[in-house]
Amino acid sequence: MQASEDLMREEIIRYAKRILPVRAISPESGGTGESARADEICKILTENGLNDFQRYDTSDKNDVVRSNVVIKIGKAERTLWLIAHIDTVPVGDRNLWTRDPFSATVEENRIYGRGSSDDGQAVFLSLLLARELKDKELKYNLGIAFVADEEVGSVYGIQYLLKQGIFKKDDLILVPDSGSEDGLDVEVAEKSILWIKFTVKGKQYHASRPDNAINAGRESMKFILELDSMLHEKYTAKDEIFNYPYSTFEPTKHEKNVDNVNTIPGLETIYMDCRILPKYDLDNVIDDISNCIRDFEKDSKAHISFEFMQKEQAPVSTSPESDIVKVLSESIRKIKGSEPRIVGIGGGTCAAFFRHDGMDAVVWSTTVPEVAHQADEYCIIDHIIGDFKILENILLKDEN
Repeated sequence: MQASEDLMREEIIRYAKRILPVRAISPESGGTGESARADEICKILTENGLNDFQRYDTSDKNDVVRSNVVIKIGKAERTLWLIAHIDTVPVGDRNLWTRDPFSATVEENRIYGRGSSDDGQAVFLSLLLARELKDKELKYNLGIAFVADEEVGSVYGIQYLLKQGIFKKDDLILVPDSGSEDGLDVEVAEKSILWIKFTVKGKQYHASRPDNAINAGRESMKFILELDSMLHEKYTAKDEIFNYPYSTFEPTKHEKNVDNVNTIPGLETIYMDCRILPKYDLDNVIDDISNCIRDFEKDSKAHISFEFMQKEQAPVSTSPESDIVKVLSESIRKIKGSEPRIVGIGGGTCAAFFRHDGMDAVVWSTTVPEVAHQADEYCIIDHIIGDFKILENILLKDEN
C-alpha cells in the first residue's frame, strides 16, 4: 500500500470540498458548462506536481466553452485509461435536499453533494491515483480523461476526444461511472438510448368553451398512454445479462404550458426516455412510433411532431475474454476474494463510444447505484479507497 488509508481519506475529502461546490451543469440543462470545474482540476494537478496535462476545450452550439482535461503518467507500452466525467445533472427539487447540494458535506463515511457519486467519486479516485502513483514504476501507463458533457450526450466530451487520436486500439479502457455496492459488477454491455421530445399542437381557448378548443394537454396524455402501451406490448424481449433485463420506455420531463387555470393549453411538450435492448434496431422502433402518431391523428384534431434529444444504437458488447475484463477481474479476485459478475446496464456511459470505435471498454466501480441524480446524493469514502487498491494492484509493477 503506497499511502495510509487515513491520508487517502483526508485527500479525498479535500478534493470533494474543492470540486463539488464548482457547478458544472450543461447549458442544455440550464447551466454554464464544465469550464470552471476543469480549471479547479488543473489547479489540483499542478499543485500535486502533475504538470504534464493537456486541456481540450471546444465550443458547443450555444458558444459555451466545454472543457476536457487529459493526463498520462508512465513510460509503458500500453495505457490503462480512466474516463471520469466532470459534468453533473441539475439539483431538481431543492426542497427534497436536506443538505446543501453544492457543498461537500462529510458525515462519517459519506460525502454528500450533487455529483458526489455521479461522477465525483471517479474524479476523486483518478486524482488520488495520479498523486500516489506519479513516481512509481508502472506496468501500464495511467491515463486519465476528465470529460465534459456526459449527462447530455458526450458530443463535447468523449466523442470530441476520440476524434483527437488520444487513445490507442490496444489501450485498456475503464469507465468508473456505474457499478454495484459490492464492487463485483463488471459492465460489458449497454442498452440503446432514445430520448424523444414530443410536441403536441392543439388550439388554446378559454376553459369555459372547450367546444372552441383542442386541448393539447388531454391529447398529449392520451397519446403518451397509447404509445407507452404499444411499445411495452411489442418490445418484450428479455436479456439476463442486464440488471434490468427488459427494454424501458418512460415518459419523463414535461414542459410548462399555460400560466393560469382557466385556459385550455394549445401546446404541450413531453419527453420520453427509452433504453432498448441491443437486439432491437432503433430505426424499427422509430418507425413504430411514427405509425402510432399517424394512427392517433386519425381520431384526434391535435398534431404531433417529434425530435430526438439523443439517439444511440448500442454497440457490440465488450468480450468477456478481452484484456481489460481479464485484468480487472483478476485484480478484483485478488483484492476482494470474490468472483466478479459480467453484466449489462440500461444507463449510457462513455464506454459505448469506445465500443463503437472498436475498442474494448468496461464500466466498473464500487458504488451505491440508487443515489445518482437523487436528492442528498452521496458517495462512500471507503468505496473509493477500495477501488484505489484494485487499480493500484493492476498498475504497479510486480516486486521481485
